[in-house]
Amino acid sequence: MSVGVAMTSGDFDQALSAARQALQDAIAGAAPAAGPSSGVGADGLIQVTAEGQRLTSVTVDPRAMRLPAEEFGAELLSAVNAALASGDPAPVPEAAALPDPAALSRQLEELQNQSLRQMARYTQSISEVMAALKQRG
Repeated sequence: MSVGVAMTSGDFDQALSAARQALQDAIAGAAPAAGPSSGVGADGLIQVTAEGQRLTSVTVDPRAMRLPAEEFGAELLSAVNAALASGDPAPVPEAAALPDPAALSRQLEELQNQSLRQMARYTQSISEVMAALKQRG
């Protein structure tokens, strides 16, 4: 009695490992979260700290309040923009260089389906052997 198996367990393990590695590579390739960054305006009288694209603190020395409103606004805006710009994450790699998640999902689904078919064949073979042994015994 012969059971046709399209993929050996070693081939299955290798294909599954390759798919998992591709997923890990995609995850590892994601841009890391930016740490705190800062910007300064009005010769250090205005200090802004940001994390990611959100402000975490704004410190204004009382002497900065003596600036004309328009100049104060411009200096504050400059400090905020500097903090946000220095915290920009690394550029995202080209989309073509990243594995296609849909393709990876299809590949993993096919591997799972193949393993289920293979397990069904093994189970059928074992059942046939058990039935043959039972008839002899």
